[in-house]
Amino acid sequence: MDTCSMGHSHMDKTVVFTIILSAPMGVCLLMKGWLVKRFLMVCLVLFIFALAFSLHKPVLNAWHAGVLSWHACRLSKAALPEGAMDLSRYRVTIDGKTIPALEDDLSALTYNLEKNTLWALLNSDPVVVELSLEGELLRSIRIEGVRDMEGFTHVSGDRYVIAEERTHRLLVVDIPDGVERVHTEGVPTLVVGIGSDTNKGFEGLSWDDDGQRLLVVKERYPMRVIEITGFVSFVVGEPMNIGIREIKSPDSPELFMRDLSSITHVRGVGHKLFLSDESHMLVEYNDERQSISLLDLRAGRSGLVSTIPQAEGVAVDSELNIYIVSEPNLFYRFSPQ
Repeated sequence: MDTCSMGHSHMDKTVVFTIILSAPMGVCLLMKGWLVKRFLMVCLVLFIFALAFSLHKPVLNAWHAGVLSWHACRLSKAALPEGAMDLSRYRVTIDGKTIPALEDDLSALTYNLEKNTLWALLNSDPVVVELSLEGELLRSIRIEGVRDMEGFTHVSGDRYVIAEERTHRLLVVDIPDGVERVHTEGVPTLVVGIGSDTNKGFEGLSWDDDGQRLLVVKERYPMRVIEITGFVSFVVGEPMNIGIREIKSPDSPELFMRDLSSITHVRGVGHKLFLSDESHMLVEYNDERQSISLLDLRAGRSGLVSTIPQAEGVAVDSELNIYIVSEPNLFYRFSPQ
């Protein structure tokens, strides 16, 4: 018997409606023929609209909670492929550490293997910060000529890619040691015209070194996962051969979360981790783009004292520890147990 059923356990809120019909009914009694029918029809339509509006949010939330619970149950019972990270075995080892030097808007996260440090964004300033694996601030670099930075990934050496959320603009920048400011004038830039929703654009980036491709996620309306080749490796003066394709259909049942806030390619493993802020989960996908394991980011799960409030970035180090940053300035680390 399958215990992963979608019942009504989450619909524990009672919506009470008080409908006062005395005045409309009194008027209806004074009417004759088609006037009565038309009036009753208008009353019925207005009642249906009011009922739908009142029920929409609680019913949708309860339904989606049921969907997430079903997928969590399904993944906990599924056989894992060889080499899977198995996120269910991870437990928090740094739980919501505040980074005092960063007041707000901590967003995006990437791991620099060569330096063994983490890099994140402050999208309101705009500033890039380097962090230790313990969540300590090491340096800050101001990025000139950008706005609304939301995605960030390390490629190799001093090279990184930045994504602007609203404009869908991607920029390749170099951040050498010792600099405090980076100018973006004249750097390789690509604008990808997929969707035009204000503030619902590119939300996360990850460089796939194994496949030599840039992975981009669009937050919602609809959620998208895009692969870009030929851009990061482009050499000025040589023919441009950029490829862009969608590798995850927006209506795919595998994208069962509410939104996508970040993505990271796990070097050596080849799998992808998708982070969802609103669904409070991190999901592992295999090479066949199938979900295979899940890390629950709610209070009382995975060792967490409190739910991660607004998970915005995820990265994985060489030891397969998982790091997550949340607005305003919270730092988390999860390690396999």
